[in-house]
Amino acid sequence: MTEDSSQPLAPVTVPLLGSLVLTSGVVWLSCRPSLLPSLTWKGLFGSALIYVLIAVATHVFAIWSVCRIFREQIEVPLGALIYGLWFSAAWLPLLALLIKEHSVWTAAVPPLISAPAALFLKRWKSGADSQTPVPFDATDTSSLFRIQEPPSFLRTVLPVALISIAFQAGVGVLLLGNSLRAGLLFAICTVSLIWAFPIKLQPDGVNRMARISVRSLVRDSLIVVLFTGIALLPFVRHSRFAAGLSALLRNRPKASTSPLLKGDAKILVPGGDYSGVILVLPPKPHDKIVPPASANHAQISSVLAKTVIIPFDGVYWYFKRPDRRPRADAPTVRGDPTKANIHSTDFQPLSMEAHQYLGNPIKMDCCNAIRLAIQNADDRPGAIYMEILLKDTTSKGSSTQSLGSLVVPSSEDRHMSLNRPAVQEVLSFSLPPSARGKQFDEITVVIKPANERARAGAHIAVQHFELVP
Repeated sequence: MTEDSSQPLAPVTVPLLGSLVLTSGVVWLSCRPSLLPSLTWKGLFGSALIYVLIAVATHVFAIWSVCRIFREQIEVPLGALIYGLWFSAAWLPLLALLIKEHSVWTAAVPPLISAPAALFLKRWKSGADSQTPVPFDATDTSSLFRIQEPPSFLRTVLPVALISIAFQAGVGVLLLGNSLRAGLLFAICTVSLIWAFPIKLQPDGVNRMARISVRSLVRDSLIVVLFTGIALLPFVRHSRFAAGLSALLRNRPKASTSPLLKGDAKILVPGGDYSGVILVLPPKPHDKIVPPASANHAQISSVLAKTVIIPFDGVYWYFKRPDRRPRADAPTVRGDPTKANIHSTDFQPLSMEAHQYLGNPIKMDCCNAIRLAIQNADDRPGAIYMEILLKDTTSKGSSTQSLGSLVVPSSEDRHMSLNRPAVQEVLSFSLPPSARGKQFDEITVVIKPANERARAGAHIAVQHFELVP
C-alpha cells in the first residue's frame, strides 16, 4: 500500500516568518548610513559586513526563540532551520539600503529572499520520511498495477497563467516607478515557479540540506557582503569610480505631467515626482556689491572702518542625501521659503541650503565676522541650526571654509504659538584664524532643523549678509 510522504509546512513556516519579521525590523533600524558621503572603501565593506552580521545574529535569535516557544510542535533540528533559512534573511540589509536610496534595483532583492525560502519549504514538504522505506505487501496487488492519472488541464495551465500575469504586472509596476511592489510581484513569480515544478530530492533529506549550507556558508556570505557593499557606494567619499557605480543604484524619478505653478505651496520631493527643488526668489534691485579690499597693518584703521552689506538674492536648494545638490530633473520655481511647504515623502530627512553667488572673490582678511540676518516664520517645535560655508569656486578643487553652526534663538521657544508672526534675527559668525589668506566667491547657508522635524523644509528666509571689520 502507498502512503503520503509529505509533512505539514507549519513546523518550518512559523520559524521562517518569525525570522523574516524580526530581522526586517532590526535591519531597518540598524542600516542607517551617514547622510554625508564620508565612507572610505575600507569603511564601506566594514559597514556591509556589520549589517550582514546583524541580520545573521537576529536570524539565529529569531529561529531559536520560535523553536523555544513552539518546542512541542516544532521537531525540526535547530541547525537545519538556521542554515536552511539564513540565506533569505541575509539579503534583508541589501533590501533596506536600496529602499532608503529609492533605487530601481530594489525590485531584484525580494526574489533573492523568497527563492531560498521556497526551496527549503519545497524540499521539506516533499522530502519527509523519504529515507524510510515503505514495507512491501505482496497481497496488495492494486498498488502493483496502479496507473497515476494525469493532472487536469486547469491544474496544468492555471499556475503558468498566474505566473505570467504576476510577471507582467511586476514589469508594469516597475515602469510606473514603484520598485518595491514590483519586487514583491517578482517574488510571487519566483515562489510559484519553484512550487510548480518538481525538485530532485537528496536521499537524506533535511540533514543533507544543513550540511550543504555549512559548506557553502562562506561563499554565500561573501556574495551577500559584496552586494551589500555595492549598495553603500553612494555614501563613499568623492571618487569618480564610486560616483559612476553609485549612479546605477539611484532611481530616476519620472517627470511630472502636471505643471508646477509658481509659488506652489505643496511641492513633494524625493520619492514623489521630483528628486529635488530649486527655489528662486522674486527679483529685487539692490546696489552693486563693492567688496572691501584686503586689509594689512597699514590699512586696518582706514579700510575696515565700516561694514559691507550683501543682500541675499540667491537660490534655495532642497534635496536628499547622498545627493550633494538637486539633480538635473529638479524643477526651478519662484517662491518664498517662509511660505513654501516643501517636504520629503519618506522617512529620510530633507536637506535645505541657501546659496549666494558673489561673482568676484572677496578676501577673508577683510573682516573678522559675518552677520547673518534671517526671517524665521516657522512655528513648528524643534531647534534650527544655521551654518555658514565660504566657498572659493575659482580655486582648483573648490575649497570650503566653515564658520560653524549657531542655533536660531526663536526656534528654541518652548511656548511657541501657532501662526506666530515672523521673527527677524541676526546671527554673528566669527572667522577663524585659519581663514586668513583665503578668499571666497560664494556664501552657502546650511539650514539644519532638529531630527523630529527634518522631513520638511524650514520656513526661514535669508535677508542679507554683513561683513563686519
